Amino acid sequence: MARILSVDFGRRRIGLAVCDELHISVRGLPTLKVRNFNDSVAQVAKCAKCEVVEEVVIGLPLNMDGSHGEMAQVVENFASQLAVLCNLPVRTFDERLSSVGAKRELMHAKKSKGEVDRMAAVLILETYLQHKGR
Repeated sequence: MARILSVDFGRRRIGLAVCDELHISVRGLPTLKVRNFNDSVAQVAKCAKCEVVEEVVIGLPLNMDGSHGEMAQVVENFASQLAVLCNLPVRTFDERLSSVGAKRELMHAKKSKGEVDRMAAVLILETYLQHKGR
């Protein structure tokens, strides 16, 4: 199996997490500060290369009815540009399945914003792996 990088994309910060080759453990990586869109794509591509991953999963913030809002369109654009830059499979994964929104609200009370983004990336990847059947 291959290592997977997960991304919680935001306009100010990007949370990251990676799993091991056996898809057993997931660990958060340092949160990236967003300067601009193209720089964000380059930073995540660099991280994917440094972490030697073979797949990238990006949380897709769909509306509760499953429709694509403005941020979902931004994430899909980010995913397509990242796929070209890093030449890896880049998939989007419905964040609603990971309860990221609820967990994020709970974590806001006690954690820094960077930590919240990192934990959101961890939750996205854990849920993605469960959905895949590990």
